[in-house]
Amino acid sequence: MSCAAAIAMDTESDCIQRHPGLPEACGLTAYEAAILMAAGVGATGTHTGSDVAVNDYVDDPRLPTWKNRCLRNWNACSDGKLFGPCTDCLRRCEGQHEWPADMCGPKERKR
Repeated sequence: MSCAAAIAMDTESDCIQRHPGLPEACGLTAYEAAILMAAGVGATGTHTGSDVAVNDYVDDPRLPTWKNRCLRNWNACSDGKLFGPCTDCLRRCEGQHEWPADMCGPKERKR
């Protein structure tokens, strides 16, 4: 990530924190805000030490069911619960409205 991108993410994440629930105030969609905040939490490790992981995706009732499902799966993938290229799978899910389990599916259990 370039320095300019990191600064832009910090500025956007600050805006999201100042305007919770109103990503439009920051020039973002709810989806973009969720991705930005998930990336920030993953990078800083601030999701540890709580009963509910901050990184867990909470469905946004304003989004279609398929989009919430895509975001839940992307979070699970980026959290290491699924295998594969998480962001590529998210993009495919956005286009097809279905998570590509063949590309980013559950990891096999170790015996």
